[in-house]
Amino acid sequence: MVLVLPFLLFFIEHLVIEKNYNKLISIYKKNKIIIQSIIYFPILEELIFRLYIYQYSLLFEYNIFQYIILSTFAFVIAHIFYQGVSSSVKSVFSLAMNIVFILTLNIFVTILIHTIFNFFVYLLKINKYDSYKNW
Repeated sequence: MVLVLPFLLFFIEHLVIEKNYNKLISIYKKNKIIIQSIIYFPILEELIFRLYIYQYSLLFEYNIFQYIILSTFAFVIAHIFYQGVSSSVKSVFSLAMNIVFILTLNIFVTILIHTIFNFFVYLLKINKYDSYKNW
């Protein structure tokens, strides 16, 4: 939620000052995939695959290793549907995020790390696209 706050404040300020709703909507539509992959998805994935599964594990008295296995497995399976077999590499990322979450017990830390990671992935994809486009 903390990461969404600057965007929400910007949106409200822009509406009050500019009173131009269509411009904001067009900006969102043009950059929808960026906003989703860098902001929405990391927040949702961390809430589901770290916090929710951690709370579930506590409820059913799983130990830390069971939590890590369950969370990592769920994260990888969720990514298989749109990334295919290559999503198995995500297990290393998920394992690292689980360890960070266990050490800090702070979901905002993992959200921030996940957001930064997705930002770098997006930058690499844009560079690949630009190199193909200029070919």
